[in-house]
Amino acid sequence: MPRPADPHAREALLRAARSEFARQGIDRARVGDIAQKAGLSKGAFYLHFASKQDAFREMVQRFIGVLEEHAARRKEALRRLQDELQGAEPGRARAAGFEGECALDVEVLDALWRNREVLSVLDGASAEPHRPLVSAFRQRLRDMLIGDVAERQAEGGLRADLDPEAVADAVFGVYETFGHRMAGLREKPDLGGWARTIRTILYEGLLPPPGCTVPAHAQDVSRRRGD
Repeated sequence: MPRPADPHAREALLRAARSEFARQGIDRARVGDIAQKAGLSKGAFYLHFASKQDAFREMVQRFIGVLEEHAARRKEALRRLQDELQGAEPGRARAAGFEGECALDVEVLDALWRNREVLSVLDGASAEPHRPLVSAFRQRLRDMLIGDVAERQAEGGLRADLDPEAVADAVFGVYETFGHRMAGLREKPDLGGWARTIRTILYEGLLPPPGCTVPAHAQDVSRRRGD
């Protein structure tokens, strides 16, 4: 009976691959160097992965999973925050909402920081044969943002007169730029300061004015997207 693959070895190989891909690029990275960095044999690598591209694909899928898990937690946290602020004085509700969403933004930025090596690999993997996977990764994240914006517009949490795709592109662009910056940093930046900047410059303009009635057509925003 063949010996089952060691899950700890798989994790060690993924960590080593992430480091080597970020340092050398996927094409120049060598399976032997990845295995050696993980303290394993080259044969052990092929016991877990069919190729370097296979390891890269799993890295990207895991990263997407981290972001999707965060998106789900963020949605639930926003609902709890809205419930807590129900009926609160508008000025207090807006200030508390600002601070609450800043804290959630810090969580996103922290996830990007912890995965900055993956971001560095993605930056260098936009050429063939890796382009389809990178493009699919970016499109999946963009679709997540569009759906979130449209849903919040329909609920009255964001202005309903703005194109959700354009809003998602703006938000995605900010986070992608921050991700690029993180990939080249050695020391962790002030993520709280970054989050407050995002919230102040970008999101504040998306909020409905105090006392504004939600337009009757707000529900149509999400319906047009098929949500």
